[in-house]
Amino acid sequence: MKFVDLHLRPPIEDPIAQREMAELARGLGYSLVAVAFHLRSSHEEVKRARKIFLDAGLDVVSRVDISATCRNGLLKELRALRRDFEIVAMEYRSGEALSVAQHDRRVDIIYLDSALTSRVFPLKRASSSGAHLEINVSTLTETPRLPEHYQIARIARVIAKAKENRFRIVISSGAHNPMYLRAPRDVAAVGMVLGLDREEAIKSISTIPISLANKNRMKLGSPYAGENAKVTGTRDE
Repeated sequence: MKFVDLHLRPPIEDPIAQREMAELARGLGYSLVAVAFHLRSSHEEVKRARKIFLDAGLDVVSRVDISATCRNGLLKELRALRRDFEIVAMEYRSGEALSVAQHDRRVDIIYLDSALTSRVFPLKRASSSGAHLEINVSTLTETPRLPEHYQIARIARVIAKAKENRFRIVISSGAHNPMYLRAPRDVAAVGMVLGLDREEAIKSISTIPISLANKNRMKLGSPYAGENAKVTGTRDE
């Protein structure tokens, strides 16, 4: 089985840190990772980071995280970025942007804001847009403003709502340094604590993100939208 971490956030300006994260991810058992770049990352930075992760024996897709808080801001960023990245994710920061993201085919992933505020997460039934809900394990460990039991309970409610509304769920590390990387089955175990059954948890780190990466590579019209080999993972049923 191929395992995926769809949200690595290495410091783009630091090749040494990137190499450390790449080698650790491979050692932990991942086959495919998504590396998140800044909105204004240069072509050379993207190319260099890709090569570092490829040299570590990983397949890699490029990702960009959007933090728009209004409809017009989100649409503007989607127009500018969609064809430059294989994964386009939106961090939930406002209900207005979330409403648009749930129906826009250019948004692949919606994920919780890092601050984990007490705002309601108003998910509606998944549409044909195909957006996925992502939970980052780092969200549980990087938000000292809220007690751990409150964080877990809130995310569990979000996952229950997402399942009710037929969202596909992805569990990622959200790691920005090696300390936050976790082995695939440890990540799946976190998913089970948050309300996924065993099969759902395993799919959230394997067939679901692999299917998303494959679909977007085909849509972009090249094997990888870059310089690595095309993903040929297990099909998500």
